[in-house]
Amino acid sequence: MLKDLSPNKGMCFDIDDENEVAVFKIGDKVFAVDNICPHNHVPEIYNGYVEEKNVSCPVHGFTFNLETGLQPTGFGCRLRTYEVKIEGGAVHVAV
Repeated sequence: MLKDLSPNKGMCFDIDDENEVAVFKIGDKVFAVDNICPHNHVPEIYNGYVEEKNVSCPVHGFTFNLETGLQPTGFGCRLRTYEVKIEGGAVHVAV
């Protein structure tokens, strides 16, 4: 639920037995990304440091834009992003 999301903090949700999504509320927008860092393959993106619309992996500090999944420099690995819809206070993530 939208009301359960804390501003500028991530939450982790299981999609199935092998996949997790990290969800972030930044201002009035909600973003969903793969919880697995593409750099080191650790499922900790939801614990990352959030600044503006970027999240930094807490393990090695790689930073990704929550809208595009790209690193701010445009080089390197990319974090998978997912479409988000809010309906009746519920957050729906298209995977």
